[in-house]
Amino acid sequence: MKTLMIIGIGIILVVVIALGAISYISYDMSNRATVSETLNPNGAIVGNALVVYDPSITGNTKNVAGRIASDLKAEGYKVDLAGIKSATASNTSKYDVIVVGGPIYAGNISAAVNAYLKILKPVESTKLGVFATGDPHTTDNVLIKKQIAPISENSTFQIKAVMNVISGDDINKKCDGFVNDLLQ
Repeated sequence: MKTLMIIGIGIILVVVIALGAISYISYDMSNRATVSETLNPNGAIVGNALVVYDPSITGNTKNVAGRIASDLKAEGYKVDLAGIKSATASNTSKYDVIVVGGPIYAGNISAAVNAYLKILKPVESTKLGVFATGDPHTTDNVLIKKQIAPISENSTFQIKAVMNVISGDDINKKCDGFVNDLLQ
């Protein structure tokens, strides 16, 4: 009886610690989703870009978003790098380029990115790119695009560039190619 009681207390303790860890991670991620910063190019400004990201547990999504923002800055864009829940991310009317990205969980883009894409209403000439970090469980580019950028067929905008970054990828090379495709 005493052994069962000790096992029961051990199980309860493990559950409490796990719930605490999950709560901490969720709280930390939601705080990172409200942060924003502006990157100004060294020379003349050729346009305004918004890079919106849903932070991942590992931080890889923010790293990729930061790399994309740096590439756009190098091309002469004034870039707002913003967490998906920030005030900056909610106003898209002044941007020539918008990039949205987040992690893939269970083979699909995060719910926050999916919801953001559903309400996104960019100006008609805006160049839009979507990226994801994580394994989409497929190598078929058509399926990857559907998983990363699940927009309806009657949407008023078109996605110009899509990228998925997985562990082991050369992030610099992938981001350079993504930004080149986006700006074409």
